Amino acid sequence: MKYKYSLLLICFIATSIISNAQKTKNKKVELGKLSGSVESNMQYYNEKDDEIGFVAPDERFRSNNYLKIDYTNKGFSAGFQFEAYQPDVILGFPKNLKGNGITNYYASYSSKKFSATIGHYYEQFGSGLLLRSWEDRQLGINNAMFGGRIQYAPTDALTIKAVYGKKRDAYTTGEGVVWGTDVDVNLSNLIKLNEEKSGTIYTGLSYVGKQESYTGVIANFPNVVHLFSIRSSFEKDNFSLNAEYAFRTKDGSINDLGKVINTDRFFTGNVLQLGATISGKTDSWNITLRKVNNFAMYTDRTETSNQLILNYVPALTKQHHFALSNIYVYNARTRFSFSPGNILNSTGEIGGQLEWVKTFQKNSSLGGKTGLQLNVNFAYYAALAFDGTDINTTKIYNFKAGNTNFRDFNIEVKKTWNSKLKTNFSYLNILYNQNIVEGHGNDNVQANILIGETIWKLNKTNSIRADVQHMWVDNDNRGNWAAATIEYTIAPMFNFFVADMYNYGNTLNKVHYYNVGASVTKGSASIIISYGRQREGLLCVGGVCRLVPASTGFSISYSYSF
Repeated sequence: MKYKYSLLLICFIATSIISNAQKTKNKKVELGKLSGSVESNMQYYNEKDDEIGFVAPDERFRSNNYLKIDYTNKGFSAGFQFEAYQPDVILGFPKNLKGNGITNYYASYSSKKFSATIGHYYEQFGSGLLLRSWEDRQLGINNAMFGGRIQYAPTDALTIKAVYGKKRDAYTTGEGVVWGTDVDVNLSNLIKLNEEKSGTIYTGLSYVGKQESYTGVIANFPNVVHLFSIRSSFEKDNFSLNAEYAFRTKDGSINDLGKVINTDRFFTGNVLQLGATISGKTDSWNITLRKVNNFAMYTDRTETSNQLILNYVPALTKQHHFALSNIYVYNARTRFSFSPGNILNSTGEIGGQLEWVKTFQKNSSLGGKTGLQLNVNFAYYAALAFDGTDINTTKIYNFKAGNTNFRDFNIEVKKTWNSKLKTNFSYLNILYNQNIVEGHGNDNVQANILIGETIWKLNKTNSIRADVQHMWVDNDNRGNWAAATIEYTIAPMFNFFVADMYNYGNTLNKVHYYNVGASVTKGSASIIISYGRQREGLLCVGGVCRLVPASTGFSISYSYSF
């Protein structure tokens, strides 16, 4: 193990040396540019914590480490990513990451109209409903494509892409093969409209194919699934309107344990998504409507985690930033849920989100001397209604709402009082179907949350941020919560913080989830050290979630880029 740590340390040091040495090169010689980053996230777990029911694994010290190197010279670029999860992966991340190795590597050429890549690459068609590959280290997602990609843009109005390959799965790739093409057109530019007067119209067409062999006993099982989408948008001044429809051909059904269901009934899937934005001097409105019917896609059909994801259908709800407002978070319901007995538990979803942002200007009746901002947001998602019980008898309705999955009504008021003082007050009313979203618990959890935040700037470099939070809960045996955070910042380098979440309404065990730590930032390098408890639950970033287990211990995170 020591040799593996030494190797990783050498790589980290080498990147710093290369970066500094590069600056001293003769600028007259075109040697290209070397860039990269290093990141290390380490945790040391307490042996046990009886209050939260945590018992440490055999390896109490664990770390996720990343080294990324990229080289560019004119139109050519190449690079790789080395990852080490030693002596084991941090709890809550995919277990098959344990070990180390070069996980991503690529070579690419790009000119004004043409580009080509071989190796690992990230790609997205449109909004990602058919195809998206991306990396999010916090969620343990890296579903890069491995294969080839070409892009051709003969004019400013037209871009054509084509991809082929497999999705990354830890140190190898999944079995499923993916290919596809995407066409993106600026119609206004193509037909020479005056975009300033008439606005801009964009449209796009996408196709993705997925092939995965099947060797079971089900007759006529679809080894190949085809996905299609069409999208269009219109933009003019302070108004935009967009729409996208996606469809997939029939595919075999999978139960909640990732097992193929032995039936000859196969389901298609589709998504319809609409959105509009209006923004003015003091008001802005944003609305998104979406219906999802059986559209969670993996390159390997039996996958149920955050690995080998083919497309991107995130939760279109407000992304909250406070501790208590992130206990009951929504994870989009995009896949039929069948119990091991082939009983249908839930379907897709139908709903949307509406947001209004109002700015009361300075010297107005409500704005006062410094102005005030009001943000009102409402999100609602229900399951698609269905009749029947099991896979063979169920009828699913495309546009009929069934049981409520999630509802979030929230109001936020932001006020800058003077050059030193800012406040933020929020109220949230949430209805949460815990049984559907998390697979256990009550289908009618209700929460009311009040949050107050203050930022006080002491001088040019010193400031204090503090928040207090409270959540009243019905129909969850954990009951009510209280939370508070205080941060002291010495800009631009230092930050110190203390936080606590107190689950005082728990009928079984009242628990403090405390956390204390500090961070140091110098240029592009930063380090964060903390000690405390991690609450079990969903961790969500950008509307995509992973389940994190409860734990107690030390955490250290280091990052550096050059």
